[in-house]
Amino acid sequence: MKICVKEKLEEITPHAFEKKVLEREMAKGEPRVGMFYQKNQIPSEDLDLALLRTEMKREGEDITTSEIWEISKIIKVKDHMINIHIYGGKDTGKKKNAVLFIHGGAFFGGDVKTKGNQCRYLAEQAEAVVISPEYRLAPETPFPGAADDVLGTLDWMTEHAGELKIDEDKIAVMGESAGGTLAANCCLMDQKERIKLAVYIYGALDLTPAEKTPYHWDYSLYDMYEGQKDYIMNRLFRFKELAGYMEELYVQNGYSTMDGNVSPLYAEDLSKMPETLMIEAEFDYFKICNDEFVKRLTEAGINTEVILYEGLDHGFFDRIGSLPQAEDCIREIAERVKRM
Repeated sequence: MKICVKEKLEEITPHAFEKKVLEREMAKGEPRVGMFYQKNQIPSEDLDLALLRTEMKREGEDITTSEIWEISKIIKVKDHMINIHIYGGKDTGKKKNAVLFIHGGAFFGGDVKTKGNQCRYLAEQAEAVVISPEYRLAPETPFPGAADDVLGTLDWMTEHAGELKIDEDKIAVMGESAGGTLAANCCLMDQKERIKLAVYIYGALDLTPAEKTPYHWDYSLYDMYEGQKDYIMNRLFRFKELAGYMEELYVQNGYSTMDGNVSPLYAEDLSKMPETLMIEAEFDYFKICNDEFVKRLTEAGINTEVILYEGLDHGFFDRIGSLPQAEDCIREIAERVKRM
């Protein structure tokens, strides 16, 4: 296992938020200190999903410097249809490497358009074809609906490799947040072992609520600068709370979050997983379970690399164009896609 730590660019205090992150959090007002150890206050059935889905649609900037084309297709997956978006650059006449990119959004939000600029920049920097599916969302479509849609997109990619001008032996699967979970699900479900590289950007590799985790998730597992502790804990609490809602909205019909088909951390056999790149943030709620996943991958003999961004939190990938680390993250991924 190889670990690369990316230091903060502006803030020099150890275990403190990066300057831009702290400014964003302070602008929201005082932290909710009294709620850090409480369970979700609003029942999942009372959530305003329309509002939450709208709030999740934060687009970054287009920072490409060359022409990137985008087309949309409707494909069939099992007994239904889904929309996919395809991004690519200049046609060189040669087959290109391909990336199946899966957006995040806690399984009940997010969309392809919101991460379109990230896909464009990745397509440019990796000189690859990037394909992103509009998988079905919970609670209307709970597990395994989204996972089936992602695997179905992989099937479509390999079946249409000639039309897409991609090298079907050089496919990467990549996802951020909930999309990271689905990317890992896809690797585990792919019986044909078509995936050369897996990339998880602060993936939610265990959907089990904090109080039920076997590794005993707790705020004390994070090193925090005392002067910012309330702000850091407030951000961790936000996703601790979200994990509870994901369990209720996405994991239905008798499934358990400790089923390896749901939460990749608990998969029985990881020995056939592809080479893996983990992109992590120092103050991400899911970092603790992802550290456990890295241990399991290493024990299974999987070539695994971790890039840890100090001072950042869950969601930094959204801020392409305004947060340099988001751009750097994509360049790091592109480099590994190019050398598949």
